[in-house]
Amino acid sequence: MEQSKKLKDPTIEEVGYSSTSVDEQDNDSPWAKKSIYRAWLLLCYSTGPVASMSRTYVPAVIQSIATEVGRNSKGGRCERRGNDCYIDFGVGKVHSTSFVLYLKAIYTSLEGLISIFLMGIADYSNYRKILLIGSITLFGIFALPFAAFTGKNYSTLKTISVFYALMSVIDSVYQILEGSYIPLFMRAVPKKQDEVEEARNTRVLQRGSVVSVMGLFLGNCGGLTALLIGIIISYGRGGPMEDGYHNFLLAITIAGCVTVVFSIISAFYIPSVKGKPKPEGEILLFLTARRFVTLLKNIQKYPNAFLYCVSWVIWNVSFSNFMSVFVLLFRSTLGIGNSDSEYTVYTFMSYITASLGSIAWMLLYPQCGIKIKTWGYGFLIFSAFTNFWGCLGIRKSISIGFKNRWEFWLFEVFYSGSSSAMRSLNRTVYSSLLPEGDEAQYFGLEIMLGVATGWIGSLVNAAIQDRTNNDRFPFLPNCILVLISLVLYSLTDTEQGMRDAKKLVEDSIQIRDDQALDQTEGLSASFDHNEENSNKSLCK
Repeated sequence: MEQSKKLKDPTIEEVGYSSTSVDEQDNDSPWAKKSIYRAWLLLCYSTGPVASMSRTYVPAVIQSIATEVGRNSKGGRCERRGNDCYIDFGVGKVHSTSFVLYLKAIYTSLEGLISIFLMGIADYSNYRKILLIGSITLFGIFALPFAAFTGKNYSTLKTISVFYALMSVIDSVYQILEGSYIPLFMRAVPKKQDEVEEARNTRVLQRGSVVSVMGLFLGNCGGLTALLIGIIISYGRGGPMEDGYHNFLLAITIAGCVTVVFSIISAFYIPSVKGKPKPEGEILLFLTARRFVTLLKNIQKYPNAFLYCVSWVIWNVSFSNFMSVFVLLFRSTLGIGNSDSEYTVYTFMSYITASLGSIAWMLLYPQCGIKIKTWGYGFLIFSAFTNFWGCLGIRKSISIGFKNRWEFWLFEVFYSGSSSAMRSLNRTVYSSLLPEGDEAQYFGLEIMLGVATGWIGSLVNAAIQDRTNNDRFPFLPNCILVLISLVLYSLTDTEQGMRDAKKLVEDSIQIRDDQALDQTEGLSASFDHNEENSNKSLCK
């Protein structure tokens, strides 16, 4: 019997799993250490500078160059205020704002292919840390050449568009890997003696809310650093009419330097994550396809996680589409070039309100006694109202609907704050619904579904805006998306989803233990049989 025990333990360790349940994790787990948590936050900070530039300054640069090289419907130069501006695209001409949305649709489809591959192999890799650090560093490197793109011609426009696509594609890679670390921190919460399941789940969610919010907050702080540099450059290097978008280009390059430096520094402190054992003889490409099929088969026994994922994806697509249209609409309404300095302050305030919104929710959630799902209802309803407000501006006879300066500033404050809090909430709840060992795969599923549907939304918005010549029309399909997300959100049973995830882990551990025990008993029986034959030989 003692021999059996000795053989059993190494067998379990060989496959890389422990029979210890999630609730009984050792308090000495590296993910419970503050130093590791701070290093992860530093890594989140490093993503902020280039992320903020890719969402604000890069589209603004493309819009500015498009205005310089484009022509209005009468063949003359494009005006700095208004939306009568067309540029060459493919075999025809498209609206200058639609051009940015078409680019977004193209690179989003590329993100889908990369996400499908990454979500299949990341959980099996012992190099998740290297993949994460490498993707963030590459994210910063793609921003470095922008200061040299000062030409006002189609060649420069195409070059910047390519780098914009590369930055956006690599953005999805680090988001999958960064998000997969959140469940690791959540599971490091030790279980108290005689603690009931509901109290345990509440503490795990509270821990998740802190990790998720602080990750986004530090990312926003990194974005604020880059935007503050942009403000200093815009007001200290010359007026917007003199230097135009060149101030934006310099700020993007500096942001790339900050991202590269801090990602390399944090690499020395983030621990590696041991991957699951890859099936023998399995090719990674085939493994990705097989895991994706298995993931789809799990919908029946894991419905709430999938339902929540779809709701999150649809809302996230609406949020991304809204921000893409909103920042371009700000400049075209108030005047391209004339409003560039105000635009730098505007985007800076956007990140401040986003940070304050998520921090406020993190502090209020454990104090107010309001369930986490109720918070989500409030954020989704306000998101739907904001898009509805934009729809009012479709009619030219209505004087509101993002046609005035005060509307942009007012809604930016509340929409950025509530949306940032919603993103934190989604990452927290979704992390609590995931089975242990499959974090990267399920976060990859969220990204993959987002890009699989996001490019359609961007393409539809671009086509609508291009055909109607109305920058506010895309708010209509966006409003419908938020309402669909709200319905799916209401159908999700998050409490049952957490129980399902725990059961899947326990069942998986039991199966592995049974397999290890069977293997051990087989080895023990073989040992006994050989010993018996040896004794018989000695007797003879």
